[in-house]
Amino acid sequence: MIHNDINYHDLIGKVHSVSDVDELSNILEELKEYPTNNQLEKLFKSYMDDESPLIRCIAFEGLAKSEIKDIEIAQKAIEHLNDEDIVVMSCIELLAEYEYLEAVPYIKNLLRHLDAGVRCTAAEALGDMNCKAQLMDIVQTNKVEVNDLAKVGQRYGIYLLSNESDEIFALNRLIELLYSSNMTASYRAMNNLIAVLNERNRPLIFMAFQEKLKEKNITGFKTELEDNLKALKGS
Repeated sequence: MIHNDINYHDLIGKVHSVSDVDELSNILEELKEYPTNNQLEKLFKSYMDDESPLIRCIAFEGLAKSEIKDIEIAQKAIEHLNDEDIVVMSCIELLAEYEYLEAVPYIKNLLRHLDAGVRCTAAEALGDMNCKAQLMDIVQTNKVEVNDLAKVGQRYGIYLLSNESDEIFALNRLIELLYSSNMTASYRAMNNLIAVLNERNRPLIFMAFQEKLKEKNITGFKTELEDNLKALKGS
């Protein structure tokens, strides 16, 4: 795929001429929004071992969008599962996107990571990869979890891996976190509920969203939720 966008070519021209991490990260973030072609894949691969954790993170995020799932990239992502937290999360998401099942034992070990965001992302990934053998491990970690953000990922994973008879209970447990005082967890719960939305659970999720909109002092959250609801109703 060749991009003929003038801005794209301008960004490609700048990327190797900047040394400032913030400037480079901004350029890579913009390039990440384009569909990944061979040129972008090669570019992002060149930054997988960059000295900046932010740049490594963006590189793996960009590579997660590749249409061709490169085993070499997946193996590199596994190597970075002991990296800085932001890099670990982007690598977990890449491995889930690639459905790289060889990574499951490594992701499972991250269910008890020190960082709540990593624990959240690991549980989500195991759910997205349909790793039913890991369900009880996620359930056990959720029983002792104290951080709402991590709970969101765990309950999302539990919902995806549950039997049909347990789905409503699991969904309600995820919905509870929509009302968390931890706004990061609340946003994550909203996005995860949208991700699992289907004809069967639609009434329950929409009812929860309508209840959330009644809360005060959540202007930014309310605006995003209302925009999402409009998009969902239009789809």
